[in-house]
Amino acid sequence: MMMVPPPNGMMARAWQSSRARSISRWMNGERLKVRLAYQRGFQIVDGSTVLAAFENHVEAFKFVRDRGARVWLGWSRTVIGGQSAPYDFSASFLQSSVGRISKNQWGSLSGTWSWSISTSDPRFRLHGGQRGTADTKDEAVFELEREFTRFIAETEKYRR
Repeated sequence: MMMVPPPNGMMARAWQSSRARSISRWMNGERLKVRLAYQRGFQIVDGSTVLAAFENHVEAFKFVRDRGARVWLGWSRTVIGGQSAPYDFSASFLQSSVGRISKNQWGSLSGTWSWSISTSDPRFRLHGGQRGTADTKDEAVFELEREFTRFIAETEKYRR
């Protein structure tokens, strides 16, 4: 849900300050690593502490989601034709590309960041076009990681 700020003045500054605090609380949410555990499925890791282990990645993602956390994805610059694209980053999980964020540089969304889930890896179900817009890069990272966590955790609902 996108909130529209009041038009101007002190009310607008108060609204922006309140929204910034709210976003900060969201983004301070827990980020947990899900990694392969040699011949034993997947581990949930917080720093150097193993919190849990599961036979498959869907169960691991459910554990993370049910804690109110999100999976910490790998991030790198998007490279197109051998060139790093400015303001463009790719998200990965298990060395497979799973999404992307980029800064909108033109039009009515100029200055905001777009995010989208996109994966063709057969280990994951086909994505449903999950995407959105955020005010900052950090918010876009948060949104993509949160939605990818939900996306994988809810895989069972979409199996036929």
